[in-house]
Amino acid sequence: MTDEQKQIIRSRIGQRITALRNLHGMTITELADKSGLQRSHISRIEVGKYSVNIETLQSIAEAFGMTVDIIDERLTNLAPLVKLV
Repeated sequence: MTDEQKQIIRSRIGQRITALRNLHGMTITELADKSGLQRSHISRIEVGKYSVNIETLQSIAEAFGMTVDIIDERLTNLAPLVKLV
């Protein structure tokens, strides 16, 4: 995978997280508090500056009350979105 392809993926994930955060009416600070991550880390993820691991994605997904498959809608064919109880 090229650096350009990696950047496209990081940007796509960041845009999806931003859209979900806005949909839930959350600020970056609120998302950081709910996910247990630093505000600056969330900000860098949203602008595509950081690669994120599965644990970080899961923490963010849980802050939305969802599972990690929210990041890529193509995964919903494999595992439907599930709300956490």
